[in-house]
Amino acid sequence: MGCSGEEPSHEEVHSSPSEDLHTAALSTEAPQEGFQDLTCGYIPCPVFQNGNVLTLAGNCATYSTLLIPDGYVLDGAGHFIMALDPPGDRFKGAIARNCGGSAFYMNLRLMLNELSDVCDTGEDALVGIRFDSATGSVINTQIFNIRQGDGTGGCQEGTGILIRNQDPLSPTQHVGVQNNLLLGYQKAGVVAVGNVVVDITNNRLVGAGPIGNVAQSGIQIGLGATGHIVNNLISGHSYTGEGVASGILVYGGPMYGGPFSTDVLIQGNQLFNNDIGVYLSQGNADQSPPAVLTNIQVVDNTLHFDGVTNGYVYQAGISDLGTGNVIHSNVITGAGYDPATLPGSTFAVDVLAGPAASLAFLNPPRQVPVGLCSGPLIVQTQDVSGNLAVPAMTGFNITSAGPASPGIQFYTDPACAGPAVTTLDLGNPQAQGRFYFRATTPGSVTVFVWNSNWTQGQTQQVFIPLESAQPPAGALRVEPQH
Repeated sequence: MGCSGEEPSHEEVHSSPSEDLHTAALSTEAPQEGFQDLTCGYIPCPVFQNGNVLTLAGNCATYSTLLIPDGYVLDGAGHFIMALDPPGDRFKGAIARNCGGSAFYMNLRLMLNELSDVCDTGEDALVGIRFDSATGSVINTQIFNIRQGDGTGGCQEGTGILIRNQDPLSPTQHVGVQNNLLLGYQKAGVVAVGNVVVDITNNRLVGAGPIGNVAQSGIQIGLGATGHIVNNLISGHSYTGEGVASGILVYGGPMYGGPFSTDVLIQGNQLFNNDIGVYLSQGNADQSPPAVLTNIQVVDNTLHFDGVTNGYVYQAGISDLGTGNVIHSNVITGAGYDPATLPGSTFAVDVLAGPAASLAFLNPPRQVPVGLCSGPLIVQTQDVSGNLAVPAMTGFNITSAGPASPGIQFYTDPACAGPAVTTLDLGNPQAQGRFYFRATTPGSVTVFVWNSNWTQGQTQQVFIPLESAQPPAGALRVEPQH
């Protein structure tokens, strides 16, 4: 049925100029009272239809899930779809989900309103937008209050966006989740499970913590899912009970009764006041690290926790059970992640690893113009499986050899403006050293990092830019004409 009434006050969704023009063009026509599809049923919302694009003409309420036909786009144009308990019953399942192999959502505002505080599971579990064995996207959308009652009960449901593909015969599905706001969810913001590749980028996810009824997750990927989690702002996932909440959770393996999730990129995210900022939890049935490489990259993230609110107590900026995960260049601050706050309970980085067994460069070889500062050179000590491991001897030397070695200098600041250095200390939670170089002579140069236990080198190239190179002797000069 259509819904009139006062809109809840939330920040505006910003559409692209092309989307604004499209909506303006459609608004000159009378909207349909609803949309009927022979396969998927009736969508009880006023819409403008333009081919496979359904654009909301106003706010809408529904007692049941909206089934979006295969390949269709649901453009909210900034309007609300509100799910309500039907008379004598309760709302179940997703507000919207695919009815075929693909569905696309943009510029929507979705929310549940004053639902009965009764728990549901499986297909009936509360979700904002659900993808089942389908490809698609959710863009520029706001999802509020996906929860039973006021969210203070113990129901283990209430997910903003759920992406599932666990049919063994289904092909890999690709789903993008970009530029969305999710808050008020009971259990999780975005969940991806099974044979899916996701691009979760530039979203804001706000948990309710610290709370004692549910251990929440901001973004959760597991049981074979992979993809990119990049440039998201994730906050407020803290549990006061006997367990932990997480900002980003990646899980899998026999420990969870399913396949591992591998090759996930977690980069450039800002994570604040989550029990565990980034939680990598993949293992064998006995909770030991897997024999296979999980190869999850956790780099260039910012993680902070003001204090200790977890009830277990266990808090960590990054917690890692896996094999060969790449963790470096993260900024981790706050008393909640400081090992000195509660030794054995608060960690900057907590990795299940063996003793340091090797030294590795984590960056690709650099190509640097003469006289300019290089990109970062990053070294790390690791155990035999490639997990970071803080060495017993933390001091290392930096030297070089090769045609470009004369006059080379090393620095710890990215502008090569500070005093030159010749040593590194890897006695930090990420067991890493980060430095830069500037060379005055072109050619190759091998940079060595070493101490009495390990030596590792990497060859860099120093070149003269074409615009500053002198022409060879005897070369024809073309004089400008005046």
